[in-house]
Amino acid sequence: MPLKNIHVLCVLTILFLFFSTNSSAQIKNTNYTIQWKKVEDLVNKGLTKSALEEVSKIYEAAKRSKNDPQIIRALIYQVNLKQNIEEDANVKSIINIEKEITTAAQPAKSILLSISAGMYLNFFQQNRWKLYDRSKTYNFIKEDIETWNADDFHKKIGELYLASIKPEKLLQQTKPDQFDPILIKGNVRYLRPTLYDLLAHQALEYFKSSERDISKPAYAFENNDEKAFAPATEFVAHKFINKDSASLHYKALLIYQKLLQFHTADAKPAALIDADIDRLEFLKQYGVMNNKDEWYIKALQNIASGFANNPASAQAGYLIAQEIFNKANEVDKTFSDSSLKYSIRQAKEIAETIVKKFPASEGGINAKNLLTQILRKALDLTSEKVNIPGHPFRTLVTYKNISEINLRIIEVTPEFKSLIDHDNDNDKLWKTLTAQKFIRSWKQQLPVINDFKEHSAEIKIDALSVGQYALLASAASDFNLNKNPLVIHYFHVSDISFINDGLEYFVLHRQTGKPLPGAKVQVWNQQYDYKLNRTILNKQELLTTDKNGYFTITEKRKNEKEKIQIENRAIRLEISYQRDRLFLDDYQNSYRYYNNVDDADEYDLNNAKHVKDYEKEKAKIFLFTDRSIYRPGQLIYFKGIGITQHYKTKKHQILINKDSITVELK
Repeated sequence: MPLKNIHVLCVLTILFLFFSTNSSAQIKNTNYTIQWKKVEDLVNKGLTKSALEEVSKIYEAAKRSKNDPQIIRALIYQVNLKQNIEEDANVKSIINIEKEITTAAQPAKSILLSISAGMYLNFFQQNRWKLYDRSKTYNFIKEDIETWNADDFHKKIGELYLASIKPEKLLQQTKPDQFDPILIKGNVRYLRPTLYDLLAHQALEYFKSSERDISKPAYAFENNDEKAFAPATEFVAHKFINKDSASLHYKALLIYQKLLQFHTADAKPAALIDADIDRLEFLKQYGVMNNKDEWYIKALQNIASGFANNPASAQAGYLIAQEIFNKANEVDKTFSDSSLKYSIRQAKEIAETIVKKFPASEGGINAKNLLTQILRKALDLTSEKVNIPGHPFRTLVTYKNISEINLRIIEVTPEFKSLIDHDNDNDKLWKTLTAQKFIRSWKQQLPVINDFKEHSAEIKIDALSVGQYALLASAASDFNLNKNPLVIHYFHVSDISFINDGLEYFVLHRQTGKPLPGAKVQVWNQQYDYKLNRTILNKQELLTTDKNGYFTITEKRKNEKEKIQIENRAIRLEISYQRDRLFLDDYQNSYRYYNNVDDADEYDLNNAKHVKDYEKEKAKIFLFTDRSIYRPGQLIYFKGIGITQHYKTKKHQILINKDSITVELK
């Protein structure tokens, strides 16, 4: 949970926090303050060996005075400093900590057991990639952890964490204050009032994980018992059926039972509420019972209502609102709020109540963030990449919490294109876009549906002449950049289209599908210039389509054993026909391999039937629909063109097929 920052420093990633220049502020004013300051200065100067010598002096002094917090602090420093100067430091440090455990007294021993578990876990995580490949061995004493497999590590880690919380009564009676030198203090210590709480939650971080799922047995434990979601007083008394003695999740449930049992009678229930919410989130993530989400919400409601006047319960209320929000968003946008069990409006009302009642609590802060997400405006545009000149067309508007949008159409000139392509400053770019001259502007009303969800509606764009355009939309009429959703959508207006098979192309009329003979095709190579830090275009060959609208791009080739490799080029095509021009931003990737063997050799091309079979084998059909987005029940208009390969020239040609062709929609 975001506001909790009290941890026992068991995991190495956390241990490093002590090397900050502020760590001395977390050390009590003991006789070691000056010594620790000297250690920090040496560490900051990179004098690791000298720092380690000073730490050893502190350790020896702490041992003589039986100052357990300082002994542990010195051990933690030794572990981290040795990482930088010794080989196999992890293994040596583990051995060193285990030796310390054998002579340590409680409660320091429990802390060292937890630290040792964290070190084993850290070693396992660093070497996980090879450990899961190792086979399991039996009746074999493995003194060297370098020979262990994954199961060996999990067994050891689990044993250490469980041992760290075994002296329950002692730990439950021990306040964490005496161990302040090894704790990172937060602002919610009341949620971890005893050393038992600290160590139990540290152990839970491991047992809640899914680390052992890769090698779990067929009879693995599963959280399928609905009683796991029962109120705390019932949950602590429930016995869960289990055959998997190695199950991490089963052990997590047992720890939750003991933790909640310990806090059931607390006069101040904040620690109980926090642990109980943690249990429910764990069950929500890993439970496999029927109607899990319903049980989760019900259990949270029990906490929220049972502790309605306690700020800690605000987190339960927030999680209810978050779950309802998630469920409402999962439902198809076409359903109205009135027909749904959960709605975003419900989530909003719950979040507003929490923010009003407990604004400074963890749940209150989270609820405020959820409200911001619910009320945020959103806007997006989608249309065909290329539209037909002289004809109106549709654009799909996707919106949230907006009832009206303002639209502008901007003509994309080469100067404008260069400007937006080379400007990487987002704010500066949008200031440029909103300041551009526009050829058309209007307001567009949108269907009002006050359910705080995203919705979509098609709007009409009046006919435009040939060219490239940008459609700019804004929720605010002045197109300002202050918390105002803006979106720009680029599109083309052209009668030119093309299809291709690899490097062979046909240029066609977009409406009729007829070939466009004599069309000019300028090939550009798109490359990223690392010096200029942007994409550049290099002009390549200029081609002309034949009577069938056909052209092919020739590539530089290099032999690679028995294959020919065509060099990788990101190609863009600029096609001109009469007064029309189409220059799409997307590129054609020309990278491919093909065998040097001609598969036409498989056919007897002197045999008419074989020629027919060959051309049939090479036949391809390209289908074109009148649009890419359809409403339910709307007619779909399409046309097709068939091509094949000439059996002698290997060039593509129009497919002449007397047989009928069946088209299936899937």
